[in-house]
Amino acid sequence: MRCWRALPGKMLLAAMTFSGALGVAPAQQAHAMDLKGELQRLGEAALALEHNLPNFTCQEKAVSRALKGKKVTWSTQFAGTLRAQRTTVGTLDEFFVPNEVNGKPFTTGAIHYPVMISGGFDKAMRYFAPAQQVCYRYALSPGRIDFAAINDPPGQPQCKEKDLQGFALLDAEGNVTRVDRHVAPSAALANHEATYAVVDFAAVTLNDRTYRLAQHLYAEMPVNHHPTTFTADYTDCKLFTATVTLHTAPDAAADPNAPPETLPH
Repeated sequence: MRCWRALPGKMLLAAMTFSGALGVAPAQQAHAMDLKGELQRLGEAALALEHNLPNFTCQEKAVSRALKGKKVTWSTQFAGTLRAQRTTVGTLDEFFVPNEVNGKPFTTGAIHYPVMISGGFDKAMRYFAPAQQVCYRYALSPGRIDFAAINDPPGQPQCKEKDLQGFALLDAEGNVTRVDRHVAPSAALANHEATYAVVDFAAVTLNDRTYRLAQHLYAEMPVNHHPTTFTADYTDCKLFTATVTLHTAPDAAADPNAPPETLPH
């Protein structure tokens, strides 16, 4: 998961191909097929988040902390509305509109915090995106899939992650309920990523389709050689709508008291 001090970012991982060759025991063949099927399911979920997830809003409550040893030296708590909106190039940008900072109403001005982490919605499943699956090794066990980055795999320039490993927890249907990953500090620094991040997911229906969206996020990363943490909870996620007032031409008949039309954005 990538971090910002004033901007947002990412999280990710991918896989290794398994095949059932002659002489492989039936149990091993079945396990390989289970892994292949699970990676296909997770790959489809990752693509849905990256490309099909519509504009939406959530209520966010978060706390950003800087530490010295075990002592908290700086803490900022804030709450408000997070809006995720597609750009003209298809990426998903996150905009946060605060209404409360450190327990007090907030209307205008700047918010100062040790660290800001973002990208937990459309990027949290990128470790399993089909184009990224050649970048990782995977191992499937009941209720869990482990992954580890393959450093600099030949002929795969899209593989950017190094010294990264983690796991995802799965429900009975094979859907992700949690992604937990950590990366070496040197690699995290080079990619502007958190050294450790955990995302818990919840099922949210938008436009009659169910997505697995971040419900809870926890991340750690050093800033200026000091540890920082970021914790956020997301609730009431729903389709983003905009209120648009449609005006008629001056000579056209219209009801001046007609309410504005609300359209999905």
